[in-house]
Amino acid sequence: MQDPRNLSWFQFNQSRKFPLLHDCTGRSRDGHFTIPDDLLVGLHLSYSVGTGYGDPGGFYIGRIVYFESGLTLAIHYQEQGTSNSVLVAETTLAFASNQRTVALLGYGAGFLHGTLVFGETHGLASQPAGVWEFDRTAAAIDPFCLRPTAHEISALYVQNQGKTVGPFYGNVTLSAGTRIHLTVRSADNLLRCLETPLSGTGTEVVIGSPEEDTTGTNDACIHTLGGVHPDKYGNITILGRSCLNITTQPDQSTILLDDTCAEPCCTCKELAPVQEKIEELTRSVMSLESHLATLSLQADFLGQLIPSVT
Repeated sequence: MQDPRNLSWFQFNQSRKFPLLHDCTGRSRDGHFTIPDDLLVGLHLSYSVGTGYGDPGGFYIGRIVYFESGLTLAIHYQEQGTSNSVLVAETTLAFASNQRTVALLGYGAGFLHGTLVFGETHGLASQPAGVWEFDRTAAAIDPFCLRPTAHEISALYVQNQGKTVGPFYGNVTLSAGTRIHLTVRSADNLLRCLETPLSGTGTEVVIGSPEEDTTGTNDACIHTLGGVHPDKYGNITILGRSCLNITTQPDQSTILLDDTCAEPCCTCKELAPVQEKIEELTRSVMSLESHLATLSLQADFLGQLIPSVT
């Protein structure tokens, strides 16, 4: 047995409630789901002070969506003595992935962000799948995991097609790519990560598509393909079946559709002489069949005469 004095921080946390408070049950409202002790082994959540999160003990795990290939965990906030709770951060873990440290994506004006570390998932095997809601007293987060910060941008995350990259710190440059332009302007409706209350002393970064082409090239995008609209990521999938083979030439912006079953071996001009020869052979066969029929009648007639001659 391993000496408990030699356990790492995460290994030690697999045998206790942390990052939940030690006296929490971790049981859902209906009592059918219990958060295993070894499922969560680390958590830190940063939030901006002065943005409505005055009670450090108000953060708790409010919902877990457990399904076959993963789970989604949501952190809620509820002031002491009130019944209203709000979603403040959320994350998703895919079991097929080797990743165990995932980013917490914050919601609202408090600029919440952080990370959640998952341990073992074996304990989930005895828990039923579904959507499970929790009360604050059952799944309260240990205040040790909370990081109150100044009301400013402390890190930048980039989320694209469900994948999150970051955090980025220090001086970060936003660079516009194809068909995107960035405009920095003074605005009344500032980014929520700026000062509170909102004022006109800061700037706002606006990301959008150009309204007109100023480069002299046609940058118009494809909105539909054969009347089919793209998915939420702007993609349209083309599938080939049976004899249809689909290949692409990205450097030439070309999609090739090849019929691998019925592609002709030659052109109509080359097929014409072949067709004439076939028709000529057909006529010759019909002439031979007629001649054979005549010879057959003559042979039968001779066969009837021979006995009478003898």
